[in-house]
Amino acid sequence: MSAESIVRKDGSSSSRIYEATLKSVPAAVSTLLKEYSNIQVGAQRAHIIRIRDQAYEKYPYPCLGRWRFLDLDLSSHPLYNTEILPALTPKEHKQEDSARADADWLFLDLGCCLGQDVRKLIFDGANPSRLRGADLRPEFIEIGYSLFGDKATFPPSHFIAPADVFDFSPSSSLAQLDGKVGILHACAVFHLFDLDEQKTFAQRVLRLLNPQRKTVLLVGGQAANINAGEWGEDRRRYRHNEDSWRRFWEEAVSEKEWIDKVQGVDVESLLEARTFGTGGKTSDSNTTQRQIGAFDEGFRWMKWSVWITFR
Repeated sequence: MSAESIVRKDGSSSSRIYEATLKSVPAAVSTLLKEYSNIQVGAQRAHIIRIRDQAYEKYPYPCLGRWRFLDLDLSSHPLYNTEILPALTPKEHKQEDSARADADWLFLDLGCCLGQDVRKLIFDGANPSRLRGADLRPEFIEIGYSLFGDKATFPPSHFIAPADVFDFSPSSSLAQLDGKVGILHACAVFHLFDLDEQKTFAQRVLRLLNPQRKTVLLVGGQAANINAGEWGEDRRRYRHNEDSWRRFWEEAVSEKEWIDKVQGVDVESLLEARTFGTGGKTSDSNTTQRQIGAFDEGFRWMKWSVWITFR
């Protein structure tokens, strides 16, 4: 999820963005902290602020500074309740299914930040044994444990960090998941890179997927634009629209390594016009447009899904 937890290969750093005030604890996060972490409502705000400020002092990432980690992106995805959560609930693990070739596939949150989306999955009934999170920053995993207090029940073996998506070597930390992932979530990650870097990233993602499952699902969200192209002050970050995102994945599976392994790809995306702190539908968000800055003309938020069918 983290927009800063996977950085460019050149090591360029994120700008310091800090919002001191936590306007409100989002309802979904409040429920999660109360019922999953046993932190009562009256203590939640101080708990969140204390951990965020301690973390930001050492790691001044915008996702911490502007409260972005309080957004539970995965559970708001259109496929969460119809495809993702049902596939991860224990009812799938019937005794007669235990011998299936794809019985051991995993869910991976790639760029998981504090692991908030993984905790939401557990709270909603997903089988914890299937869940993995990966992030470039090991410190984010520890901050997540400070926030949710669940190291005894959901141990660090469920997380991979540091996880470098540009490392294709067999000795890389991500290599242990190659060929094992049946559902992959990557939110606010692809849009950090230029188009060539995104293409490399996609090839690393494809290696993670479990071909024995036949059809695997990728989901996520990212900054987009109705006019696909390079955006941002440095013009180094590529933003897609619906057409370019579809072509991106069609080209990815057409590479030599995959052309004989992949039967087809189905790409769906939804572009949303978002406002922050300006009277729009998310005006009660802790993340304001002032924090984010002026949006580029044609800016949209894209929620996407990619179904990949193996031969």
